[in-house]
Amino acid sequence: MVFKYLADYHIWAGWKMRELLKELDVDTFVKQVAGKSPKELVQHIVLALETCFFYIDGEKDASVFDRVKRFPRQELLKRWEVLDNLLSQVIEEIPQGKLSVTHINEEPFEIDVFDFYLHYLLHTTHHRGQLAMVLSNLGYDVPGTDYLMFFGENS
Repeated sequence: MVFKYLADYHIWAGWKMRELLKELDVDTFVKQVAGKSPKELVQHIVLALETCFFYIDGEKDASVFDRVKRFPRQELLKRWEVLDNLLSQVIEEIPQGKLSVTHINEEPFEIDVFDFYLHYLLHTTHHRGQLAMVLSNLGYDVPGTDYLMFFGENS
């Protein structure tokens, strides 16, 4: 399977959402829609990406997870951008090898490293969709971030 443009798409789609999120006022950023706020969804995206690199890098210091919960909006958005870029770089290189996944089930299981990273790319995509729904319900004109729209804008 070829993922020639997947890394670039991931950067582009995240950027589109972050640009809209920068416009929100503080009250809107924390406003709940269907049980979720933009802030909570952004925190979840950042925490998921932090989890990805925490396990890949074999980190021992889990304090990053508590810090993320205290980040103000601009810091959350910046960290999301940094982690998106890092994930895109790694995906572009199509990493090889196996990884033992220990944080999903009681019993660890082994998968390809590329599939581990791909999970977090897809997980981010899923939560960007939730974010789009919340922002739309808050009255914002949410940009399309479909893969084909990426090609339409970048061909």
